[in-house]
Amino acid sequence: MRARGSEQEQPKIFVGTHHKAMTTYFKAVLKLLAFGLKARFEDISKDAPQPKTRVFLSTHSRTPWSEIGPYRGIHIMRDPRDMIVSSYHYHLWTNELWAHVPDESGRTYQEKLQAVDKTEGLFMTIRHFIFFSRETLETWDLDDPDILEVSYDDLMGDKRDELYSEIFSFLGLTGKEHELGVRLMRLFEAGKRSKVSATKINERAHIRSGRSGQWKDELEPEHLAYIEQELGHILEKFGYARSSAAGSEGAL
Repeated sequence: MRARGSEQEQPKIFVGTHHKAMTTYFKAVLKLLAFGLKARFEDISKDAPQPKTRVFLSTHSRTPWSEIGPYRGIHIMRDPRDMIVSSYHYHLWTNELWAHVPDESGRTYQEKLQAVDKTEGLFMTIRHFIFFSRETLETWDLDDPDILEVSYDDLMGDKRDELYSEIFSFLGLTGKEHELGVRLMRLFEAGKRSKVSATKINERAHIRSGRSGQWKDELEPEHLAYIEQELGHILEKFGYARSSAAGSEGAL
């Protein structure tokens, strides 16, 4: 993925996320980080950032990396099965515009999702994930030396404070700039965690549950078999146990 740019050009700083993998959290952090750095910030979906942008959020990690010049970035990965479960519950009530746009049948995605039971709704969400995310994850370059792979689990874990420091050191920030990044991570995760319980679920919150492994309680064997068929290679690529093994063990 690494772009060829002038050695004198200041690298762009970014975080690449996926739907239901800390996108809102990192948008808040990066906007204030850019303000502190007196730099331009952008939130982009799939296009390249503007030339004068130094800090950006790649909300679906689809940025055309070869077009943006030198960069240093962080890629946030979460177990796709947890992203699917979280997406299903979120899509049932979200006000995001895309979920309310009628298709050729005159019905919106949310209307169709609300009209079926949970089993079929999860199948719909799996298909949605395959359509929008599979290719991106299949082609993702895990060996890019300018992108640090960071897991959702680690960011939610007990040693996350050490990870904050590692992240901003990797992005090339030092001194007060590094300190600002770490403090922003602490600030927003503290605010988020004050409203999210590891055991109590809030169905109509953007962050319904911060718990990892919730898919084990919600996905049925048929869902796991479908995920194994379509996404098993991606689970393996990013170091997650494949669904077939998880499903055969039952409750896990």
